[in-house]
Amino acid sequence: MLDQDKILSFLKTTGPTLPAKVAKYAGCEIFIASAHLSLLASQGKIIISKLKVGGSPLYYLPGQEDQLYPFAAGNINPKELQVLELLKEEKVLRELDLDLLAKVALRSLKDFATPLYVLVKGRRELFWRWYLLPAEETKQAIGEILRQGETQEPEKPQSSSLTEPAEEKLASEAIAVEPLPEVSPATDVVNATEKPIPEKQKKLVVKRKERKLEVSDIPLKEAAQQVLKESKSLGAENNLVTESKADESKADDSEKSKKKLIEKETKKETPIKDSLLTLANGFLEQLNISTKKVEVIRKNNELNLRVEVPSVVGKTEYFCKIRKKQRLDEKDVSAAYMEAQIQKLPLLLLYTDQIAKKAEEILKTEAFFNAVVKKIE
Repeated sequence: MLDQDKILSFLKTTGPTLPAKVAKYAGCEIFIASAHLSLLASQGKIIISKLKVGGSPLYYLPGQEDQLYPFAAGNINPKELQVLELLKEEKVLRELDLDLLAKVALRSLKDFATPLYVLVKGRRELFWRWYLLPAEETKQAIGEILRQGETQEPEKPQSSSLTEPAEEKLASEAIAVEPLPEVSPATDVVNATEKPIPEKQKKLVVKRKERKLEVSDIPLKEAAQQVLKESKSLGAENNLVTESKADESKADDSEKSKKKLIEKETKKETPIKDSLLTLANGFLEQLNISTKKVEVIRKNNELNLRVEVPSVVGKTEYFCKIRKKQRLDEKDVSAAYMEAQIQKLPLLLLYTDQIAKKAEEILKTEAFFNAVVKKIE
């Protein structure tokens, strides 16, 4: 049985788990297990959580999302956990009903809080739903929240329709939620407002009003600024931009573009001065390998390149890592391979001095089948 088949079988039994446990089960080093997990994730066979346990994300199979929640306690901010518990209890939260820092917390709980836009009286509103809530129940919960808002303003008729999700990954969910993409739930909401609201629902409205979160300790200033920008953009959708401001912005854009053109003409590109790059260029030229992009990670010590390697069927693009190190070990090889996997390219690893025996051994394994390692000579 292949290592990847072992990993999938292990995840099927254990649910969300860490790379260290996978490595122990498969009987391999942790960096090799991590490489297999990353490859499986790129193939869509497993999912990587945003939640981190001890600095490492969790890996799990599609359909095991319900097993992720127990890991939240103890691994996220206590105030964020308070917001998460509220979302789990209420199932759906309306952005307009939350304070600023609660909005920030929801944006950091990407594994559990799913954003969804709703069209209300021609204006989009953001709602957050519990990630395990089915589509039909989501629709009913949003309709209930809108009906409760209608009781506060009886003179304004309420109509709504669910629209596209806030993130690309929600597109498939929105399509699956019948009839969210095409059929508007406006009829359901309006009809519901004509019926008398039971005392139980009235108490729930009062309960929602009285219940407020105090999450002042969440240290997410940047996310808070993002929330403010989003709220301003949502409020500004129905406002018209004056002609004078439009003219001023066009003038500013033209001036900026002129300055950029002048800078491009006056400034000449200065070549990168790096002894390691000079050495590598000479070696690559001998092999007829052309360089497309150069990034200096550490001057005279480490480089990242995009190169084109000639082959029988034409040129093949590689991610090229160049290291100047007395002894290249297995950690260096694994790290370079992971970078290549992120770039979705095969690896060409060049080194200047020696390579450890363990590094040579792992390069012979199946996990590094698309990695080429050479010494610069």
